[in-house]
Amino acid sequence: MQATMAFKKAFLHKMLQGLQLSLPPSGNMSLVERKEAVKASSDVAMAFARDGANWSRAIIANLSREGKTKSLVRNLLGKDFERFNKPCYTSKKLTSKKILKRSYQARRTMRKSSAGSIGRSLVKTRTRVLRRVVPGGDSLDELSLLGETVDYIVSLKAQVDLMQSIAVLNHR
Repeated sequence: MQATMAFKKAFLHKMLQGLQLSLPPSGNMSLVERKEAVKASSDVAMAFARDGANWSRAIIANLSREGKTKSLVRNLLGKDFERFNKPCYTSKKLTSKKILKRSYQARRTMRKSSAGSIGRSLVKTRTRVLRRVVPGGDSLDELSLLGETVDYIVSLKAQVDLMQSIAVLNHR
């Protein structure tokens, strides 16, 4: 999977706007401050370009809480700031007595085999790690988490590609 051209254009446009807003014209910034400004601009731009994903809302919500980046996020998003800070609702798990009864029966039979219990524990561990890595992943069910993870990885790859392109152009 690859990011669309529309995503890349929106990302690049917002990132350049963010860099103009966060980097002073005089250039009197330390390397750490410059790195933080580029990272914040890049993260907000990526989240804005991928509007609608839970991870994009989580990134903007996290950056909006921080004192240094709050004004950058507000200025960069403008009128869209409020829309991005609305809580996102995730899909709820459907439950019924029959489904629960069947799952408990299946669990009882799987517990007897050690391979099944090892596989279950590995899946639980990896899901827990994935929830920590994907922004907003802690509020998602497993299926939604996998979809958000794929979307987040595609967006991160596009972010890296665009930043590498900017770096190449800057060195010319």
